[in-house]
Amino acid sequence: MSLAEEYTEASDGSRLERGLAYVQRNSRAYLLIAPAAVFLLAVVGYPIIETFRLSLYQSPADSNIETFIGLQHYVEIFNSDIFYRLLWQTGRWVVAGVAGKTLLGLLIAVHLKGDIRGRKFFRTAFLIPWGIPYAISAVVFRWIEHPQFGYLNAILLKLGIIEQGIGILGNPSLAWLGVVVADIWIGTPFMAIIFLAGLQSIPQELYEAAAIDGAEKWHQFRYITLPQLKSVVLIATLLSTIWTFVSFDVIWTMTGGGPISSTATLVIHIYQVGLQNGNLGRGAAYSVIGFLFLLVFAIIYLRIYTRGGDEL
Repeated sequence: MSLAEEYTEASDGSRLERGLAYVQRNSRAYLLIAPAAVFLLAVVGYPIIETFRLSLYQSPADSNIETFIGLQHYVEIFNSDIFYRLLWQTGRWVVAGVAGKTLLGLLIAVHLKGDIRGRKFFRTAFLIPWGIPYAISAVVFRWIEHPQFGYLNAILLKLGIIEQGIGILGNPSLAWLGVVVADIWIGTPFMAIIFLAGLQSIPQELYEAAAIDGAEKWHQFRYITLPQLKSVVLIATLLSTIWTFVSFDVIWTMTGGGPISSTATLVIHIYQVGLQNGNLGRGAAYSVIGFLFLLVFAIIYLRIYTRGGDEL
């Protein structure tokens, strides 16, 4: 046996020994996480697989008979104008909601970090909208925006901005804005608390050094606060995007997707097609498309996030 062969054999043997030693060291950890992994696969993995399978069948809700049709649902969806209108309405809903919650949450967090009177009270009070069930908050906003009895119209009439009540939720051009405002009100406290936790982790010495150098508040915010909050903002906006995309309670309670489907998002349409109309296969196909959209978005988003060398 040559010297090179002996070296290769010894190297392979040492790698095998190291691998066995690694497995032995971590076998207890694998056993401890096994129940959680099995539970996760059962609760999350099975519904995803079943949804993929169901999307390949014609499955009436009132029948146990399934007919395999392959990708027919997907072909019909991508060839329909409804799908692209839903994408536009969903994108508008997500972008407006996430942008509003992020900007307001950051503004509130910056003010709550300052030395203001009643800071502890306000920190607690800002959690109330997030703690109230979404459906209840949606009902409250539906009454606030009521054309006859709503506070919003009453205030606008008092100020002389309008001459008669506006039916916001009954107007196809304004209804989406009415539900977005409710969603922003509900989701802003979560963003504010997350941003506040990130702000409190920034060393105060950075601001003191900047103040000594003559930096104004705006420059401190731009060159210290925002760069230090980068990871917090990106993760918070990613979570908010996913939650807003799959949000159902607010829209369904306030408008039911109307008027004339002007506030219907992909999730609302999935419910209408799959459960109300009884076309489970078509609803499953819409669900798969929505899942893939979110998956691709999350992958691209995290790739951009880690490009600068940051780690999750």
